[in-house]
Amino acid sequence: MKCEEAARLIDPYLDGELDLTACVSMEEHLAGCPACRARLEAQQALISAVRDETPSFKASPFLATRIRASLRAEDSVAKKVSWWADLPITSIYLALGSMLGLIAVAVFLSSSAPSSQLAQEAISDHVRSLQVNHLMDVASTDQHTVKPWFAGKLDYSPQVIDLASSGYPLIGGRLDVLDHRYVAAIIYQRRQHYINLFTWPADKSPLGNKDYEQNNYHVLGWTKNGMNYLAVSELGEKELREFAEMIKNQIVPPME
Repeated sequence: MKCEEAARLIDPYLDGELDLTACVSMEEHLAGCPACRARLEAQQALISAVRDETPSFKASPFLATRIRASLRAEDSVAKKVSWWADLPITSIYLALGSMLGLIAVAVFLSSSAPSSQLAQEAISDHVRSLQVNHLMDVASTDQHTVKPWFAGKLDYSPQVIDLASSGYPLIGGRLDVLDHRYVAAIIYQRRQHYINLFTWPADKSPLGNKDYEQNNYHVLGWTKNGMNYLAVSELGEKELREFAEMIKNQIVPPME
């Protein structure tokens, strides 16, 4: 990748709009080009300054529901036709059977694998954290140092668990963006490999038990006690599952 192309991709790179291949190429170029890296850091500083000085207003949690309900009502009125009245009853039964089959397939797929877009976004965040030397905002093996660091930066308090005695030591944490929101990324190490454990409130979109694999990167997701967890690493699948099970077993319900 040349500097001219990298300059054009800086904004979509910062916005998380690049696919995995372009993201990796961009980060390889940044690792070896001080000029483009300085341009990236200047843009990041500008974004941070604008974000810090711009007032933020949180929309009502019922706004999206009202908008969707309104759109469904308008769509229903616009499409209200009686085309089905002239169909033979057997055709209606066949159509209903097909619809039920499609619904069953959709339910099965949604329960067996996470959104590929979300998984790819998590992989890109993981790769980016390694390529541009931004693995951690707070470097510490002490969970009582990492957890308080997130206070005031997120609207929730992530659980931070140390698994050093089991061979997966905690080494720090950072603030990241996933699924269009700020999330906590808790960082663990296994020999020469790193694990990004993203965590955020499930709200009305729980992940459930999910897994995904792409280009030797593994993504394991689950929901427990109202929180979503997404573990990402190039670590072997067996060891990543071992890590995930240990985290699950130590997650405790939040205090009322």
